[in-house]
Amino acid sequence: MDQPPSPLPEGQCRYILLVPGIKGQRCACAHFSHNQSTPGATCDCGHMACYHVKTAEQPAEKRELDLLKQRLEVVERQLDREQQGAFGSLVSRLGELEDRLDKTHDEATQEIRTSYRNINRVWQSVELLEQRCLQLHEAMRTESIRVTKIDHQMRSVADRQLELADADLGLEERLDNLETHHVPVSPASRASTPQFSHATQSSVPAEAKKPTPLPISVDRTPPAKGTSGPWTVHISLLPSSSQPFPFERDTNAYKRCLSRGLHRTVVVAGADSHSFCAAVSTAFDAVLKGRPWMPLKARLCDATQLRGLPMLRPLDKKLVDAQYDLEFLREHCAVSDSSGNVESLYIAMRHDTLSWHFLRRSPRFLDGLETCWSFDPYLDPDDAQEDDDSACDSRPSAGHIMPQLSSLKRRASDATQTSVFGSASVGGEGENARKKMTIVSLSTIIDLPRRVEKV
Repeated sequence: MDQPPSPLPEGQCRYILLVPGIKGQRCACAHFSHNQSTPGATCDCGHMACYHVKTAEQPAEKRELDLLKQRLEVVERQLDREQQGAFGSLVSRLGELEDRLDKTHDEATQEIRTSYRNINRVWQSVELLEQRCLQLHEAMRTESIRVTKIDHQMRSVADRQLELADADLGLEERLDNLETHHVPVSPASRASTPQFSHATQSSVPAEAKKPTPLPISVDRTPPAKGTSGPWTVHISLLPSSSQPFPFERDTNAYKRCLSRGLHRTVVVAGADSHSFCAAVSTAFDAVLKGRPWMPLKARLCDATQLRGLPMLRPLDKKLVDAQYDLEFLREHCAVSDSSGNVESLYIAMRHDTLSWHFLRRSPRFLDGLETCWSFDPYLDPDDAQEDDDSACDSRPSAGHIMPQLSSLKRRASDATQTSVFGSASVGGEGENARKKMTIVSLSTIIDLPRRVEKV
């Protein structure tokens, strides 16, 4: 039986080359490559198969690479075994984390929605609070205006109470004087007194109703010059310094001035000029508006037809800039009572005058007298519309009414001393207009005077 041919070698060629000068040089063939073009087992290098090594020797690097591959395979298999157990737990943990994340996201979304709803409610509450604040501010403004009005009314009431107290003291003093001198009350004074009842008047005997003057001795001794401290006096601010007489009580002109605070009882802190000027400037500041003023010289008229009516004229030029202390006022300007106490003073602006147009638009001082501002042909221009359209500078002074009222001027028996209190009875108008009982030189006991008193 034929043996199978031996396999051809695979290794490198070990043939020793016969190169001159080089001994032991072998063929450079690395592995046997059978040359098919020549018969026999010949390598491409030209040497026979017998010169080649049967098996090819592997290099050291390749062996190490194979070892590394084997070790890597072992490590990979080990890691696969270890990771197969951990991967399941990792997947489950990841699933739990995803579920927890989804749940947390849903809760956060719900909380955000709740927060937005709460924010909307807060903004609605803020809007309601703003509206409430506006309502409260409006209510406070209304209350402030009301309190201011009440304050003005209280001040007006206080001034009127002061005048009433002043009048009460004057009335008591006059009653004391009458009781001291045992003076009988004349029927004329009773007839002009609104406070006494008709029954009292009817009880007077008929023979006592004749208008006889009162036999009262007039004592005009002034108080001591060293007197100091607060005192009160009734002051009338006249529209013009050239006005010869003050407005008579119960006339429209008097009521207009009274409604705008031109007749006031002023409290003066002391008897010096500074206290008097400061008190007057403060009391009449709304009308004076810082313009210079001066007191007027007043003297009771002793004429038969004008007895008891104050006559006014400006101060002499040398006295205008004098010190307006109490002694100066008592000597030159004041209307005093029988005891020498100052009853009333009259002042006016030095260079300016007051028109009815200006006074109509001045702040109201006393309520209840606005009807006196209706159109009056004796006080206002011929046309009521003309008074609204004419310029302020061209308007006449409110005191320039004497030519229009000359035919309506009261007689001396009708004139009374200017006072805030009391009232005068008015008769029919005409040639013999408004008759009253004859007034004696001293005021009657019911004509409430204004005087200087200690506070």
